[in-house]
Amino acid sequence: MRRGSIFENVGMLKEMVRELEQANGELDVEIKGLQDENPLRILDGVRVVGVDGSEFSPLRELGIPVGAVQASRIKVTHGSGEYHVEIFSDFVHIEENLNLKRFAMEIELLMESMDGESYLFYDGSLLLSFVSELNTKIAREYMKLMTKLIKESENTSTPLIGYIDRSYAKDLARRCGIPNSFDAGLLKDIMPVMSYTQPVRCDKNLGYEDAISFSYLKIVGLPSRIEFPAWMEDDIQECVRIVLAESRIGSTGNYPYILERAHKYAAITAKEKDTMMRVVKSSGVSFKWISKVIP
Repeated sequence: MRRGSIFENVGMLKEMVRELEQANGELDVEIKGLQDENPLRILDGVRVVGVDGSEFSPLRELGIPVGAVQASRIKVTHGSGEYHVEIFSDFVHIEENLNLKRFAMEIELLMESMDGESYLFYDGSLLLSFVSELNTKIAREYMKLMTKLIKESENTSTPLIGYIDRSYAKDLARRCGIPNSFDAGLLKDIMPVMSYTQPVRCDKNLGYEDAISFSYLKIVGLPSRIEFPAWMEDDIQECVRIVLAESRIGSTGNYPYILERAHKYAAITAKEKDTMMRVVKSSGVSFKWISKVIP
């Protein structure tokens, strides 16, 4: 924190800009261009699976002791007309970890989809950096689930892609000695449209991260980040082509269509939330009683 207004400290901003300009020249990452192909031609005959989830938190202040998690799985084989939607849900007691419950459901759906043929899309990072802030027991459960997923991907040779639309990762920035910058911002002016970076192996940190690689893909604007098991590095170009094509047929042209659909079906609607609240409140069961009875 510096004393004075933003106007008075504008010199600090100029210095930050100079550091970013210098960092752009220091980034040691190989960038490859992508041919501007018809996305429908790329995807013809390709099966993709998208998984996403949502949750409704228990509300102590309203006397709602039960929350809910919901996840969807969408399977599409492009060019064949195959479009299959499945929705799963579960209720969560207020003393359970809602986020872990949702995560476990998403992982289970991905595990069930590993057939050696489909491209699996997960909305989010495969690197569970947030677990360092959790208690040991919960963190261990997250790690166990993700490690199992990564291993199963390799065992079944099923491509798994974690897609991060707005990434604030700093892996490349840290390697350049500028840890206060974000990779995507540094790469924005370096990467041309329709290009990607060659895979970079994640630093071993949480115990399984050395089995994860990442690349940045720029379609328009800021580059998006994709993460995948390291065994997929040799097929990175085909993986990126599939991600690019899925993104270009989405409504924004910059976010995978299959994840758009998964998010739509996974969302818990306001009507569903209202129904839950009415059922619990009309049951006549007190909050204290239900907290003791439900394990």
